[in-house]
Amino acid sequence: MITLLICILMSVPGNVYVPEDSNTYYIMDWQLADYFQSCEAQFDSATNGIRTSQGCLDYGHWYMDVEGKYEAKILPAMGFKYQVHLHDDHKDHISSHYFELFFQYRDTFRPFISAAPTYNKGDNEFGFGFFVGENYLHFFETSFIIEDIDLNASLKKKPSGYDKRTYRQFPVKIRSHFNKYWETGHFVFKGELTNRYLLQSDPSGMYSPYYQEKGLHRLFYLQFWQDINKLRLGGIFDLKQSEYYQSDTARIFDTNILEIIAEPMIAYKITEKWIPFLYLVYNYKTENASIHIFSSPEDSLFYYKRDIYAYLIDIEYHFGGNVIWHFGMQQQFYYNNQRIDFKERRFILGFEYHYKNFWVHITEALEGDYPTSGWIHNRTYVQVLLKF
Repeated sequence: MITLLICILMSVPGNVYVPEDSNTYYIMDWQLADYFQSCEAQFDSATNGIRTSQGCLDYGHWYMDVEGKYEAKILPAMGFKYQVHLHDDHKDHISSHYFELFFQYRDTFRPFISAAPTYNKGDNEFGFGFFVGENYLHFFETSFIIEDIDLNASLKKKPSGYDKRTYRQFPVKIRSHFNKYWETGHFVFKGELTNRYLLQSDPSGMYSPYYQEKGLHRLFYLQFWQDINKLRLGGIFDLKQSEYYQSDTARIFDTNILEIIAEPMIAYKITEKWIPFLYLVYNYKTENASIHIFSSPEDSLFYYKRDIYAYLIDIEYHFGGNVIWHFGMQQQFYYNNQRIDFKERRFILGFEYHYKNFWVHITEALEGDYPTSGWIHNRTYVQVLLKF
């Protein structure tokens, strides 16, 4: 991945390419792909369940997010939990399988050990932590995690040299999750902090090839809403920051990425049937990168910055029974320092249905910029949830 990024940076001097810039509806698609509040509450309340959000990104790419969880007692005071998360979009490709063995102490305290294997062993995780709470609607959980814990041991007998890259400082992280529902509101916090790890090759002689890699990342996520009579206030704040440094005998590569998504929301219950929602979104991203090649007298410096402003008006019509219709409009204003400046608009029509342990939300986006040279259809997104 880093090698590919370096090649891209070097092939386009002075510019940084980010994959999501290929999608002119990037934030508007994010608004429809992100799980709606009704789905969040339903999934959080389930001990066992699966949910998915899927839809079109462009002619060649499909947005896909799948989350599943299952929990079972194997002894009166011991249980097993499995979670899977598969995610693919322009920016992220996640294939996570999480296994947890927990020990129930009283009704509200649960220490556990966990493991999360991946195809790329460097992303394997082993951790331990504790869970405090009545259920998955009201809890606090934190864990201490070590990545790639067996690398040094597996390379113990490998001869020293450029290919023997072992940790001088293991990548460790602290992950926390707080979730709280009450009659008129909801608050969730997720956080992840890592140290600055150090991966380094072993020397084998005075002039042996040398490799060094280090990096860190941070994640903070807040989501809340609160009803005040007929008014509902809420929002999302999502911050991701990462640093990566790599050097060898040929070059030095250094990059720093920061992204923020902030989405305040306001809704007002006009009647029991009609509820309009307004979402205002701001997306900010910077990416600084530098490449120093020892054989070249000049460094390559790259700086990317973007600002996206968008809104979504979503009017719910509670038809009766288990059916809700959605009508609305989206608009996005996109600017970055790579000379990209545009705006997009589209209309939305949605259908939501829930029955016992099943929930589905289908959204059809229609072209809103006229005159249009293409088909009026502009994306479809589907969210499905099943509890069992």
